[in-house]
Amino acid sequence: MENFQFYATNLYSLDCEKTALLYSKLFSFSIVSISKKHSELRTNTGFTIFIDMPSVHCNVSPGTISFSVLDLDLAKINLEPLKLESYYEKGNYASFLDEYQNRVWIFEKK
Repeated sequence: MENFQFYATNLYSLDCEKTALLYSKLFSFSIVSISKKHSELRTNTGFTIFIDMPSVHCNVSPGTISFSVLDLDLAKINLEPLKLESYYEKGNYASFLDEYQNRVWIFEKK
């Protein structure tokens, strides 16, 4: 399968504009396109994130994005309105959920 190249990750939303604005604000993603039914974001490293509302031609389910940080200090990380779902202090990682059950993992890079 050498012809396959990673292209993007997908997140689920019922209001793609609202979700795109939230993720852009929280993680400084650039907005490539934005609408109620489909939005596209890009990280500063060129990674693409699609946010889609389910439709007949777009079957999407909640997704996951993972980040690494140098120091995982939950007191210093404000990801509201994402909800802390789990935290494993010994392993230094945490999981957050948005209102559509998309998961955001934060890992401490050692």
